Amino acid sequence: FFISCLAETNRPPFDLPEAESELVAGYQVEYSSTPFLLFMAGEYIAIFLMCALTSLLFFGGWLSPIPGLPDGVLWMVAKMAFFFFIFAMVKAITPRYRYDQLMRIGWKVFLPLSIGWVVIVAFLAKFEVLGGFWARWAMGG
Repeated sequence: FFISCLAETNRPPFDLPEAESELVAGYQVEYSSTPFLLFMAGEYIAIFLMCALTSLLFFGGWLSPIPGLPDGVLWMVAKMAFFFFIFAMVKAITPRYRYDQLMRIGWKVFLPLSIGWVVIVAFLAKFEVLGGFWARWAMGG
């Protein structure tokens, strides 16, 4: 999920259309002042939304991670700040891939890995390794 969030928000290593090495700043080189501000605000609002979704869907949103402490909006803000920090660290740490390197990783690594996981899940569902309810749900029946 996090990798797809990086791709959706055009963060490295998925920022090839607007990379600094591509035509100074990519497609944004033609914009200044208000249009540039709106583009940048849109990008950071999308990152904010992805942090909120990650917090809500996988980390309990506003619920306290420590039993006994009250739930509240501050927990949601803290979790979102943590994921925003992760977004910033990924941008600072990941290397710049060329287009051919990114395509090679996609076709030679990620596609076989995805197909392998689909086969494993189908096997587990077919032979009810993880229980009958899970197998019925995964097979759509």
